[in-house]
Amino acid sequence: MRSLRGIATLFRDATAVVAFVAIWQLVTVLLAVPVFLLPQPVVIAQAFATNLDAIGLALAQTTAEAAVGFVGGNVLGLVLAFVFVRSSLISRAGLPLAIGLRSVPLIALTPLLTILFGFGVLTIVVMAVLISFFPALVAGMTGLRAPSADALALMRVLDAPERVVYRRLRIPAALPYLFAAFKISAPASVLAAMVAEWTAANSGLGYLIIDAGARYRFPLMWAAIVAATAVAVVAFAAAAAAERRTIHWPVETA
Repeated sequence: MRSLRGIATLFRDATAVVAFVAIWQLVTVLLAVPVFLLPQPVVIAQAFATNLDAIGLALAQTTAEAAVGFVGGNVLGLVLAFVFVRSSLISRAGLPLAIGLRSVPLIALTPLLTILFGFGVLTIVVMAVLISFFPALVAGMTGLRAPSADALALMRVLDAPERVVYRRLRIPAALPYLFAAFKISAPASVLAAMVAEWTAANSGLGYLIIDAGARYRFPLMWAAIVAATAVAVVAFAAAAAAERRTIHWPVETA
């Protein structure tokens, strides 16, 4: 039954994508939309096929940078969440700094990171880390504090060690919050890597989009945009699939 439901969902999503592309094609043809504004999907597909090697290399690089940044950012966020939950003093001092850092626009961070870490992959990965850590930090703190007072009191009555409280109570309670954060940061890390590639790299999807636009190769630019969108969608879907496989218990909602 679950497999049939999954097939039905996949068919529904595929139908929606096909309908969207068909409407896009129809509108651009009927209205004669200039190629520099919005190319036809057929033209974008031709550019994708013509530049498959260049797009494939750029896609692989951006995906790798975003993946490393996603993992590093979430590890950093979870470590900080554990520390902040254990120490209210550190939380009061560190959380405003984390909020301030996350409030800085991406495009403003890139030049500073380039100066600090140099031109190349390290700057791009650091950018993805900075985007990914904050959702994990907030979700981790919220989830680790989610268990009820009665459940924590029961653990104290049973004289459970702190590690058992975390393993049996706090971490399971935090998982739904964490996966919600993962679904936010997974596609966001792709965006962060691409923004960093605008000024800190001479390769990758972000660089390819800027370079193609500067050379008036608009179908190639849109092909790279479509590839980046596909990576972000796949990243979100992977996080959602991991959530379904990990969380097998009912999740309480308000």
